[in-house]
Amino acid sequence: MNKISGLALIIIGLLHTLIGLLLPGAIGFSGVWQEIVNVGVIDAAKPESLQIWGYYWFLMPGLLIILYGLLCYWVENQLNASLPSFVGWGLLLVAGFGIVLDIDTGFWLVLIVAINAIVASQRGDRSRQPDGEQL
Repeated sequence: MNKISGLALIIIGLLHTLIGLLLPGAIGFSGVWQEIVNVGVIDAAKPESLQIWGYYWFLMPGLLIILYGLLCYWVENQLNASLPSFVGWGLLLVAGFGIVLDIDTGFWLVLIVAINAIVASQRGDRSRQPDGEQL
């Protein structure tokens, strides 16, 4: 269970992004692509067009989660290290904030990853301590 945070974040980000791209109507953005084309694509995400603006802000976190997940995956698998504890705690804060504002959210998945990252970082810290030393 130690080295799954990066992969889990990649999967969450991919699901988020693919749902947004392939099924925008399922998440409340029916007709958004036509609206984007109608306003000319370039600089389409403006607060005046709340549907495009909301859709833009739905897609961007998914893409960023993929990128963040790739970095975490690299740390866990290429460096063979546990993620620093701030990664887990940061994810916990973000997930907690997202859950408080919208209880019916995918942030519950991020919460699970955050807890895993925190536990894994504590185990990793202990395994790096010299014998007899405690945190």
